[in-house]
Amino acid sequence: MKISMISLCLNVISDGRVIFITILSLIAISLANYVVNYRKRPPRPKKAKTAPAPKPAEVKKEEPAEEAE
Repeated sequence: MKISMISLCLNVISDGRVIFITILSLIAISLANYVVNYRKRPPRPKKAKTAPAPKPAEVKKEEPAEEAE
């Protein structure tokens, strides 16, 4: 009886349909686990664009007035 039980188990485990269903089940469980544990990352806040600092006013050097002839 033991030998027939072992032979039966080996035949069942090595059957192509059983192997296919086992692999398909593992893929389905993995996909379901991924969907359940998926966490969408919150969007990063965008840095507010600041206006560039105004350039300092250019100081014009006054040229000495040429003497009129």
